[in-house]
Amino acid sequence: MDPAPAPAITAFHVRTLLDSPAEEPVLYIDTKEAPRIEVWTADDIRRSTIVVTRREVTGWIGEEPDDDAIHEVLPRLQDIADRLAGGS
Repeated sequence: MDPAPAPAITAFHVRTLLDSPAEEPVLYIDTKEAPRIEVWTADDIRRSTIVVTRREVTGWIGEEPDDDAIHEVLPRLQDIADRLAGGS
């Protein structure tokens, strides 16, 4: 049986990560119930569920990216999430 794909990562998720007041926020797959994408503080999240950190995203698209930059990074983030969800 193939693993379920990761939940879709959207521009909303990236904006939430960038705008988070947390010191070290991460975008991660919450697997407690139905899998979903969430943003939370890195210290509280299992490393194996973290898709990306804010530091990584800002390194790729800058501190204040426009909508085009965010949409360009979505496939990359989705690929990472899909690998995490698949366990590979």
